[in-house]
Amino acid sequence: MAFFRSTKDGDALKRYEHIEENRIFGLLNFIVLLSIAAVAYTDWVVVANISLGYLYVLSLALSALVNPLLLTVALAAVCTFLQDIFGPPSNTLSLRVAHDAIMLGVFLVTGFLVWLIARQRNRLIDEVRQQRDEYESDLVLAAQVQQQVLPSPRTYPGLELAGTMHAARLLGGDYYDFFQISDDIVDVVIADVSGKGAAAALLMPSLSVALRLRARELSGPAAIMKDLDGVLRQVTRPASFVTMFYARFHLAAKRLEYANGGHNPPILLRPAGDVRLLEASGPILGILDDAVYSNVTIDLAPGDILALYTDGVTEQENKESEQFSVDRLEQVLRKNVRGSSAAIVDAICEAVPTFAGMVEQSDDFTIVAAKVS
Repeated sequence: MAFFRSTKDGDALKRYEHIEENRIFGLLNFIVLLSIAAVAYTDWVVVANISLGYLYVLSLALSALVNPLLLTVALAAVCTFLQDIFGPPSNTLSLRVAHDAIMLGVFLVTGFLVWLIARQRNRLIDEVRQQRDEYESDLVLAAQVQQQVLPSPRTYPGLELAGTMHAARLLGGDYYDFFQISDDIVDVVIADVSGKGAAAALLMPSLSVALRLRARELSGPAAIMKDLDGVLRQVTRPASFVTMFYARFHLAAKRLEYANGGHNPPILLRPAGDVRLLEASGPILGILDDAVYSNVTIDLAPGDILALYTDGVTEQENKESEQFSVDRLEQVLRKNVRGSSAAIVDAICEAVPTFAGMVEQSDDFTIVAAKVS
């Protein structure tokens, strides 16, 4: 789907740059020839008794910026010939030869100096491009690692889990994970780091490590979130924050225990079609010194679907500036209520880009589906 960025975007950008450079060089060479013709015509028809041959310097300087040195040397010879033919005649042959030699020397020196400047400019451009390509290559590798650490679809007794994250740039600030705490407990988390790109993505590994280390030691989602909030305030800037929804599934009892730190309320869809938004929420993480989080517990039944998402899903716009919205997300869930968690994720990943059309992805896109069986 074109909506989601791929590593091919960089190759397409390079091809576009190459085409644009060729187009600009062609246009500049056209201007060079046009300006030479204009000077020659003016020297021949418009102005009498005064040579305008010195104006060829401007055309040759422009040529030296975009063309090989030999081509500019050839143009210098042509311009010398034109100023000799169309300029006022010299009184003697020796004066004519001296005048032509001086003009040719001026043209060659000017072209050579400008060519040296252009070569230095091109060298700097090549260095910048090389550094950009190396940086992009590093980002591509980092994006691949980022995707590899995200969990693949998993099935536990009584629970199916699937998820995906598509970054608006090469690296994303969204995060999701699911891991087993015990034979009877599976934790699922989704989070959205403020901002996009590499800066936001740097917090993802820290979130993952902190959660996995502390999840087995603390009593539940609220305690885990409170602990993580303290860690984030120590390691991030005041302007950085994280929204998070943390769910703990008790498999045997079919019970969901969760806490929300300012994140989008997940959608709970019952097999009969009833929809409930899990709107109970606490403050975002990493901002308040005295943040308080609470656990909420609800009973589940076979066939229940819990959809966790970031705002990149529901706030994606189309060409009419309409957002995909929670309502459209609910419609997709209803249409796929009998599908597996992986099928539900795939359906959402198809519905959002189809809705957006040619509009660029505006934010990191993450969806997690949990289905009770």
